[in-house]
Amino acid sequence: MDLTSRVVDFRRQYRQTFELIRDAGGMRTMVVAMGDRFPLFLMGLVVLQWMKLRAAVTTEAEALASVVRHRPDLLICSDRLESGSIVSCIRSACQDVPGMGVILILSQNPQGPGLRAAEQRSLEPLVDGMVLENDLSADEEPLAAAFIAVVRGQRYRSPTLRAQASAPAAAAQKPEDSGLTPLTPREEEVLGLMVRGLKDREIAEALGIGYETCRSYVKTVRRKLGGGSRGQTAARFWGS
Repeated sequence: MDLTSRVVDFRRQYRQTFELIRDAGGMRTMVVAMGDRFPLFLMGLVVLQWMKLRAAVTTEAEALASVVRHRPDLLICSDRLESGSIVSCIRSACQDVPGMGVILILSQNPQGPGLRAAEQRSLEPLVDGMVLENDLSADEEPLAAAFIAVVRGQRYRSPTLRAQASAPAAAAQKPEDSGLTPLTPREEEVLGLMVRGLKDREIAEALGIGYETCRSYVKTVRRKLGGGSRGQTAARFWGS
């Protein structure tokens, strides 16, 4: 594959992206966690031009320590770490810093050292931007789009991931498989913000929906997850 034009266009695309982030008064500080050291180094160089990079680390333990210490606006991570689990890393990080943005870069082979499909689904409510490695060369500039989505309080999935989600084979788990009614994509968004500790009005503002509409979503999510208080609903999610 000839990526010459993408490489030449890279600086312009990301300069515009980070200028937009700066002008929006959004993300200022970042922690990057990747098991592959060379991509980690390159990501750090890119970030340093426009944002305050607080840590560039390769393990779960280092990532969590950096998140607790620096409380960054954004965590960028890959699904492969030198040690530890990216699933528990993201869950713990979101508990430690409610409202922190998360962008996850997925490796090409879901059956290899990266995430299994079930693990990927378990992170859906927590990850704002999810990008497949192979899509990084797409015309859509998915990594830049993921940054912008986080700043705007939106969710982003790169082209291949969207195609997978819309395919019948990638349908949500059947109710009889888990004993629970599956959540809709919007309900997953609401749940993701609930488990981060946001209140109904904050969730409504983040998603750009009315307060009463948001309250209805929250009630539906709680009912589908077995009822109980917001804390019990979050506890069921973290324990899943």
